[in-house]
Amino acid sequence: MNNVKWFGFFLIIAALTSGCAHLSSEKKYEKLEATQKLFWKSLRWKSYEGAARVIRFRNPARKLASIENLNRITLTNYEEGASISTGEEDVYTTDVIFSYVQDETGRLLQVKHKETWWYDKETKNWFLDSDMPDFKFD
Repeated sequence: MNNVKWFGFFLIIAALTSGCAHLSSEKKYEKLEATQKLFWKSLRWKSYEGAARVIRFRNPARKLASIENLNRITLTNYEEGASISTGEEDVYTTDVIFSYVQDETGRLLQVKHKETWWYDKETKNWFLDSDMPDFKFD
């Protein structure tokens, strides 16, 4: 009978820890969505330095292109697709379509941006491993 009690105890512990793992995974995904929205809204409201802070390349030799020309456009809208796991642990891709106006010409354009997001376990934050969208400035 004592073995049955221990088995029941371990079964309860296993159920609780698997539930915590699911909750942790869910919270991590919610944090991904919040970081994505921060990046997209930062671009939308011309807070380019804020958007750039979300970008951290996994390859440290890779550098972010200049954000200087971004002030020549105005983002009018963004439409995000679903975040899809790449099969790599804590790495997702998302396709986003940005609509924007070239300030000098008044032309309305769109650009599709394929984004790769990764989770840094040390800082417990999500980062974008993609350059800024390829906006046309003239």
